[in-house]
Amino acid sequence: MDEDIGDLVEMRSSLSRVFEEIIESNRTTAGVTVSPEGSLACSTVLACVRVLSESIASMPFNVYRRLPGGGKEIAEDHPLQEVLAYQPNDWMTSFEWREWMMSQMLLWGNAYCLIRPGRRGSVDQLIPLHASRMTIVRLESERANSVGKLQYQYLEPNKATPTLYRQDQIFHLRWLSSDGVTGYIPTNLSKDAIALARATELYSSAFFGNGASTGAYIEVDQPHKPEVLQRFKSQWDDAHRGPHKAFGTVIMPFGFHKKADPVNNQHSALIETRRYATEEIARGYRVPLHLLGDLSNVRYNTVEQSAIDFATFSLIPHCRRWQFACRRDLIADDKNYFVEFDLSALMAGDYQARSQFLREMFNMGCLSVDEIRGQIGYNPLSGGLGDKRFVQVNMQLLDAFTVNNPTGAAQNQTAPLPADGQQSQGQDSASGDAAGTAGDGNDGPTPADAATRSASETLFRTTLRRLAAIEADGILERRNKAGKLQAWLEAHEQRMKTELLDAAQATGRDIEAFVNDWMEESRDRLLECHRSGRPYEEATTSWTDRANLSDG
Repeated sequence: MDEDIGDLVEMRSSLSRVFEEIIESNRTTAGVTVSPEGSLACSTVLACVRVLSESIASMPFNVYRRLPGGGKEIAEDHPLQEVLAYQPNDWMTSFEWREWMMSQMLLWGNAYCLIRPGRRGSVDQLIPLHASRMTIVRLESERANSVGKLQYQYLEPNKATPTLYRQDQIFHLRWLSSDGVTGYIPTNLSKDAIALARATELYSSAFFGNGASTGAYIEVDQPHKPEVLQRFKSQWDDAHRGPHKAFGTVIMPFGFHKKADPVNNQHSALIETRRYATEEIARGYRVPLHLLGDLSNVRYNTVEQSAIDFATFSLIPHCRRWQFACRRDLIADDKNYFVEFDLSALMAGDYQARSQFLREMFNMGCLSVDEIRGQIGYNPLSGGLGDKRFVQVNMQLLDAFTVNNPTGAAQNQTAPLPADGQQSQGQDSASGDAAGTAGDGNDGPTPADAATRSASETLFRTTLRRLAAIEADGILERRNKAGKLQAWLEAHEQRMKTELLDAAQATGRDIEAFVNDWMEESRDRLLECHRSGRPYEEATTSWTDRANLSDG
């Protein structure tokens, strides 16, 4: 009996030392003990955990199938889709499960679930396991496939020995880690900032709970017995302590005087300290202050960009953490299937920016009418009317700009076929012409000659268009100075003969006659403007169209 009592005392002593070590490790300079779940009493920690957890839980989370030709589609027929997107176990929805997993990781640095097979396959249910009861051990056994594997040891609430699980039995979501096995506990890394925030909250509560005044100082004229002073203190506290007893009346004995506390809220900068503590905690969780209710430094033109930054730099890293953890622990055929969050709703911006984006995608043919209706929550149009794509008609391929069509204007690509009799007659005529030509010994131009002529013609018309633009600009600059305009036109005529000479010879043109006719037409147009009063600006608008020469 004495031995049992001695063992019990020793066990209680050991447990007390363990709890003392835990308390001391979580004790901070501010005098507040911080634990992962106790830190939720701090409003800033609670807000950060809620924002991140609810954001991850509210986004669509689906299993996708890779398509052979590229792209993806939701794999509704995959058993894991039902587990992840809708109901991971018998009592939790997908939202509740993801919210719980995120809160565990944000508070404890790790989140665990037991993978239980069943009717839906190898992953039928994901059973939550509290992170505080889990210990991870890296195996060093010499057995095959055991070296480097992880063993999860979970201590059930009603058991003395932990339950052992293999690595393939646990879904593990891990935060930042020092060894790649167990994640850091975020609340331990930021415990001083959390303790500061919690201490200011407790101080504020005590301050206003005491009637918005600090502790009173009582001065006495002469010494009194301790029991007399203690009795007066109890009477004073009963009359004044608490928000409902503020400004109460108390009768003070003779020789007792109340003194004011020299320290007040202005000196301790309570509000600034609380705001600073909020910023420190938000910095650790990487959450914008306006999502925590602090709008002191927020401008309306920056809220949208801050929300996009939150999605880009806060949520996307967590999404990638989820996706790769699911690939490692839950998906067997990772070559054909993968999981992914849909962040399109968070990245859409305001309605004006979203409308502009959808309009651009529609004009480029990237989205159909039904796809746009799906983006805004509408049903597809009946009869397949919305399953069509449209493109702008005022754009052309670069290949459309040819010698015969230098402006790239749309042309008919096919000509109507002649009647059967006309076709036969045309073929006979062509055959006869071909025979006669062959009899004369003239084979006609070769394909190489035609290509050379086409390139020369293109060069000639391009150069002519450039010179026409220069001519139009020169006319506008000198339209009010007839003498200078006449001299400039003569100089420009010589320039055209020089720059068009090589290209004109390759096309078989007489450069002298061509330039003379061109300049004669230019002078006639200028004379018509002078007589009719037509503005020179209007006449020169189509000046370069003269370079579109006909093939005849």
